[in-house]
Amino acid sequence: MGLRTICDHILDIAQNSVDSGTKTAKLTIEERKEETLFFSVVDWGKGINAQSLEAVMDPFYTEKKKKVNFGLGLPMLKFAAESTGGNFEIRSEPGIGTEVSALFILSSVDCQPVGDVPSTLFAVITMKDNVDWTIERVLDEDGYSFSSAQFREVLGNDCFVFPVKMKMILEILQEAEISLGGLSDVH
Repeated sequence: MGLRTICDHILDIAQNSVDSGTKTAKLTIEERKEETLFFSVVDWGKGINAQSLEAVMDPFYTEKKKKVNFGLGLPMLKFAAESTGGNFEIRSEPGIGTEVSALFILSSVDCQPVGDVPSTLFAVITMKDNVDWTIERVLDEDGYSFSSAQFREVLGNDCFVFPVKMKMILEILQEAEISLGGLSDVH
């Protein structure tokens, strides 16, 4: 089954934001090495009403038009975070947007591996070309931030569809992560 790493959860929640119809979204990942990892995804999409907000935690509920009528992402994220002694929160308002956040205790024996952060950030910003992402990444006391708009400004509007430019973006993200000490080996 999917969602084997914390980064898999981040991708799942980011996809939910894109599916909400948002044009802008923000992803924050704050990590204290070997202690905690907090992430939040905020979108300014259609939002969720109070009744549906309770229902989204039911694994057999989904608002997506699919043949299979269930959505395991949010319940699995909640379970994964709380299994470590961390927490999960979702806030939303119709017409305003949604924020999903989770805190993982990395030292817990039940904590999933973090996963490949640069590849995850790359997948998020290239997920849908017309969504402007702002990304903030903090590891201990250092960090970096960028936006999809910045990449478009520097590399051109085709930077998320032109393979050479996409490779360059991934390499930039890998180097940024290495500069934090968060990636020991890039292949």
